[in-house]
Amino acid sequence: MKKRFLLSSIMIGMLCMTGCRSADSGTTAMEAPASEACAEPAGAFDMATGDAVTMESAEVAGESMTVPSTQGVGTQQQQQGQTGILTAAYWNDLENWDFFTNLVGQKTISFPSYGLDPTRRVAVNVKDGNGDPLENESVALLDAQGNELWTTLSDADGNAYLFYAEDAEPAEVKVNGESQEFAEEMSFVTEASAAPVSGLQCMFILDTTGSMGDELNYLTEDFSAIVADVGGSNVLYSANFYRDFEDDYVTRCNPFTNDTDLVQDQFAAEKAAGGGDFPEAVADVLREITTQANWKDGYRKIAFLIFDAPPHEEKADMVAKAVATAAEKGIHIIPVVASNADRDTELFGRAVAISTNADYVFLTDDSGVGDSHLEPIVGAYQVELLHDLIVREIQSYIP
Repeated sequence: MKKRFLLSSIMIGMLCMTGCRSADSGTTAMEAPASEACAEPAGAFDMATGDAVTMESAEVAGESMTVPSTQGVGTQQQQQGQTGILTAAYWNDLENWDFFTNLVGQKTISFPSYGLDPTRRVAVNVKDGNGDPLENESVALLDAQGNELWTTLSDADGNAYLFYAEDAEPAEVKVNGESQEFAEEMSFVTEASAAPVSGLQCMFILDTTGSMGDELNYLTEDFSAIVADVGGSNVLYSANFYRDFEDDYVTRCNPFTNDTDLVQDQFAAEKAAGGGDFPEAVADVLREITTQANWKDGYRKIAFLIFDAPPHEEKADMVAKAVATAAEKGIHIIPVVASNADRDTELFGRAVAISTNADYVFLTDDSGVGDSHLEPIVGAYQVELLHDLIVREIQSYIP
């Protein structure tokens, strides 16, 4: 379903002179009670395995990438009235699973993070009798007593990812009333027929506390251009906002609509204010959008979660239930991590992306806009304009 241009060599802990960017090994691990502080990588890591490699071998393995020209775009005069200047990149842990699990095994990163632990995965590919992938099939992981451990919908390639807790004992996978014995990687052939896909529902969820002014301004200025470049008449949009307790509002959610001018006005009506402490009402907005939004059967579903701070620690159970509900409904939550985020915010975002079969997106310093952006502990990535990345993500889900 999604067109990729991942590079063959991955480096962490250095910035390549070729324009290839990797994680900053000098960043101090952030301490937070919701997840263990992670050890920073001392050097570079191989993309396929996550194993440490020497700086020399990493430099030889690295491939050059083109970074969009952002010279001067960070000045105040040029920011005024200019859209599309924020820069970003993405990473997909599900597509680099050996890399991810090796980082976990070496305790470079650790979970759970705010109620989410995606480290135990079951990968299922669902096909019909002709060998074609089946989309939107409900896939469930059960224990020996028949209790559901995780449920999700297969994507356009027939892929479904299921997760289970450390103390769980998975026994079988069920699709369309048929069962197979549990395995970590499995192909499931069923007699079900492919259901038609009618369109795409695209949601934006934005933290509008005081530190998110750049991101709110960006969406206010660029949303119409995003819609125009995405094209298609079968895309519904929804703009949703959240802050924190004791602010003017906790959540402010809006229904899906094909009236993109209305959505544009909703962005324009917002202002960045409030917050104060570090955690925000992430759990509350995730619960609301997964249980109360008008998600439609027969539509593909994505939600961009644009944020710079994690949920409140005491809301971990609410987070876990909301993310599990998103997976069950086939909602792909794409985190977009903004400036001033810490390591635990990164790991939370990656856990959300893994659990809902989505990319992890992060802003970079290349635009010169706003405060500094955390270098994630991932492999090599391609820096591009956030506008282009969002457009491509949306287009990749349009049927």
